[in-house]
Amino acid sequence: MNCGRFKRCRSRRFPSLRPGPVLFLVAMLGLLTLAVPSAWAQTLLTDEDVAKIPAGDQPIAFSHKIHSTDNLIDCQYCHIYARRSSSSGVPPVAICVGCHKFVANNLAEVKKVLEYWDRQEPIPWVKIHDVPDFVRYPHYKHVNAKNEIYPDGILCQECHGPIEMMDVVAQAKPTFGQMGWCLECHLTIPGTMERKRAIAASTDPKKTKDAMHPNGNYNRPILSDCLTCHY
Repeated sequence: MNCGRFKRCRSRRFPSLRPGPVLFLVAMLGLLTLAVPSAWAQTLLTDEDVAKIPAGDQPIAFSHKIHSTDNLIDCQYCHIYARRSSSSGVPPVAICVGCHKFVANNLAEVKKVLEYWDRQEPIPWVKIHDVPDFVRYPHYKHVNAKNEIYPDGILCQECHGPIEMMDVVAQAKPTFGQMGWCLECHLTIPGTMERKRAIAASTDPKKTKDAMHPNGNYNRPILSDCLTCHY
């Protein structure tokens, strides 16, 4: 066997490196990568466990509790648009498959997800949290909000309730999305009522945009103005 090239490389850069142990280690790491999630799928969750989750209106029995609380998956890992778009975004099937190709892929409900992926079809999730079409609710402005009440942004739970504990998503408050529900929060921000409106309600949209802070957040006096949500 001609291994002179390897010997030269080994003697100059890796004096103690041997091909046999290295290849064995790489092979074992690869097997562990595939085997560990499979083992988790067999021991942590069964179809009987999933069957205990109420069916709800969704095409797949998805539990936020299992993902967020039990497995500590951050909301924005799946809802990837929440901090950068008006919509939080329905997680694309690719994100689900990224984990479930290896984890819990023996479960009947997970197999449904994989079937959607194989057909290259989006999962037809039923929207639970919705506001009227004439209301604008930009997620990114709330997630990235910086003020005295929310110095690090508004948490998902402020609007969606303890969603990280829900097996089936439901509105935490029956008044969700109503004007009083929105103002109930907006009016807690110091200075909202004390300061005068920054611009006239009839001002064109361009001037409305100019009345925003450089970081994209609305000037505080507009929080109680019609243009905040209806523009």
